[in-house]
Amino acid sequence: MKPLLNLTFCPTGFNDEDTSRSVSKKILKLGGFYSRDLTRQANVLVIGKTRQTNKYRFTVRYRHDVVFIDLQTIDTLYERWLAGDDITQSGSLKPGISSTENILNLLRARYSAPPLADFYIFIGRIASYPVDQLESMCQAMKCYKCNSSHFVKDCKSRHDQKTVVFISDTLQGARVQAAIEQGIPIVHYKWILDCQRRNATLEYDPYYLVSKIPENTPFEKIGRESCECWGDLINPPPLLQGTAAVNPSVNLFQKFKSKGDKIWEKAMSKSEPLPPLDDSLVRLPPPEQTLNDESREDSIFKSSTFHISKQFPESHSEILRRVIDQNGGLLLPDSQYLVVPSNVPLDCMEEAESDQTLVTEFFIERCLHYKTLISPPDSWSKPFLRTTDVRILPSPTLLHDESQPLQVAITGFHGVELLHLNKILKTMEPMGINFVEYLNKKTDLLLINLPSLPSIPHDHPLWKNQYRDLFTTQLECDNNISNQVLRNSLKRKIQFVKQEHSIPVVTPAFLIDLFAHTSHLKTKKQTVFLNNISWCIICPRGAKESFTIELTSNDASVEYTMDKESRNVRKRHSATPPNEAKKKIHLPNKELDRQADPPAFST
Repeated sequence: MKPLLNLTFCPTGFNDEDTSRSVSKKILKLGGFYSRDLTRQANVLVIGKTRQTNKYRFTVRYRHDVVFIDLQTIDTLYERWLAGDDITQSGSLKPGISSTENILNLLRARYSAPPLADFYIFIGRIASYPVDQLESMCQAMKCYKCNSSHFVKDCKSRHDQKTVVFISDTLQGARVQAAIEQGIPIVHYKWILDCQRRNATLEYDPYYLVSKIPENTPFEKIGRESCECWGDLINPPPLLQGTAAVNPSVNLFQKFKSKGDKIWEKAMSKSEPLPPLDDSLVRLPPPEQTLNDESREDSIFKSSTFHISKQFPESHSEILRRVIDQNGGLLLPDSQYLVVPSNVPLDCMEEAESDQTLVTEFFIERCLHYKTLISPPDSWSKPFLRTTDVRILPSPTLLHDESQPLQVAITGFHGVELLHLNKILKTMEPMGINFVEYLNKKTDLLLINLPSLPSIPHDHPLWKNQYRDLFTTQLECDNNISNQVLRNSLKRKIQFVKQEHSIPVVTPAFLIDLFAHTSHLKTKKQTVFLNNISWCIICPRGAKESFTIELTSNDASVEYTMDKESRNVRKRHSATPPNEAKKKIHLPNKELDRQADPPAFST
């Protein structure tokens, strides 16, 4: 019997395709499934070279049911299995629970990835907790080095592959000041306790940074927002003694657990499949794991016919066929809908018939998410990538670093829109747009979700243009932001833009319009204005030409002639420092203006 039967493994932090292929083959031979996407069915996260990934951070925060293992663990299990070892220890399996749960518990107990393997840790004087116990915990969690006696000033340069942190509960002391001078974060010692309890690497910024913890914060509240699943942890280690606030018989984290909706549960309920984050399944899980067992009479795709483009990989095509079939749709060559890949340009397509409606896999995922057939397909669902033969050239006044492409951050998105926007921005990277995870002084543009701004009336042109269907489905399904963390993040980012970093704030309609303009690049260059009322929410003061995106063809055979006026405009802009003037707020947002929260930088 294959030992990892019915387990779904998801990779993260892999830096090459060969490694991914090798790992997937071993997992499949051991009986497991291999999914490049972090779906609800995934129950083991395989960590490669780094943990600094969206998958890892999301799983640590929201997925208590997922086991973390290192890449080397797959090799170990595979070699032991080939040697004939009983790697599941079948003789010691607990009765009364499924074999899958038994195997997961075994992986969790014996093969969990050590939380602090990538860390070089210094520990200062701590009055309320024994330093030797903290040092022992760090070593138990396999930290690279732990030093509680002195601070090494050149540690960052000598160990640049490791994350260096200084553990303390105060900003006072010579060693602490030396660490601050070296740019090393000062992290509260509760981070060590919580990493041990979560058995994973928690984000210390901003939740455990001593400089960001308000004075007189109760011990049990420090860092509680770094994880949303404290109360759901499977057999967590006991919270260690050392403070008066700790009582092993009381689950304080459950008591103080956030009452806001969890992002995962809001985005994807258990009754529906999760839209993918990256690619597609290498091997399909059993049907009951991916789809509802709904009556075909009430199915989403009842009476709809589909044809799957040959441009999809076979594994992805099989998933789409299964999803369509089990939700009442019919697969026919002469169909109503032709499903094409979102990342394949239309100029490479030759399959479409004149009477077929072209949609991407986004259409299938959106229909499943909203539990209804979106008819006609909205702008998210239609093919947007017309060609990859395009280069994006922002006006010089937009760029805060002219050596870098346009730096774009996002806010207000969640659920299926967040997943699809990430894919769209990834598709645009070769064109000259760089999606950044953090909003800071180097960010050039902020994308915002219109339904997350209740202060903008629905009779405004933002809601009445050709791209309004980007937002109407969310509005009709009452799917605006209900998570308090997301609302606070949105408000802080808007305040940061208004008060400290004047940059344009636009809706995704701007991106869709960029794609639309690429249809005409064979004849002339295209210019899109950021301050267009169809997508602009906030824009700095300045000439209209200061906020443009110019689209050109990469085709060397296409030549353009820039007129004298255009050359003068570019010359004038290049001499103007970025964001010289104060911004002009096109749409006042009194609700957001009333907020006094400090700027937030994470997305």
